[in-house]
Amino acid sequence: MRQQILATAGVLVLGLGAIGCRSLLTDPLGRQNSLEEIQRRYTELIRWGELEKAGVFVHPESKEEFDSVSKAFEGIRLTDYEIGNIHLREENTKASVTVTYRGYAHATLIEKPIREHQEWVREGTSNDWRVRPSLTEFVETLGVAPHRARAPSAPAKAAD
Repeated sequence: MRQQILATAGVLVLGLGAIGCRSLLTDPLGRQNSLEEIQRRYTELIRWGELEKAGVFVHPESKEEFDSVSKAFEGIRLTDYEIGNIHLREENTKASVTVTYRGYAHATLIEKPIREHQEWVREGTSNDWRVRPSLTEFVETLGVAPHRARAPSAPAKAAD
C-alpha cells in the first residue's frame, strides 16, 4: 500500500516536472506569463473605468484614439468581463485576445455584452507588451457618443 502511494506521488511529481520543463523550453523568457499578467491588469482597469491608468498599457500609435474614445466611458458602467484564450504568434511578439464585457449606458440601463478584440505587441527583447484596443465597439454597442474636442467658434462680430 505504501509503495503504491509513493509510486503514485512519484509519477505525479515527474508529470508536473515535465510540464514545467516544457513551459521553460517553449517560453523560456516568460512571454506568455508576462502578457497574461499585463492583459488582465489592463482589462480590470477598463472594467472599473480607470481609463487614465489603463492608458499606460496602450501602444503609442493607438493612444490618441484611445484618449478620444475613453471620454465616452463617463456614460458607461461595466459590470463584468470574461477573458478568452490568448493567441501568441510571430515568435511571441504579437498576440490577440477577445474579452467579453457586460455593461450598460447610464442613459438606458440596459445591460449588453460588448466584445473587445485586443491586439498586443511586444517590441525588442523586453516583456513590455502594449495593446492596440478597439474601444469603439463599446461606444457603438452601448450607443454612447465619444466626446470630441470642438473647434473653437468664431468670435462674435461687434454690432455697428
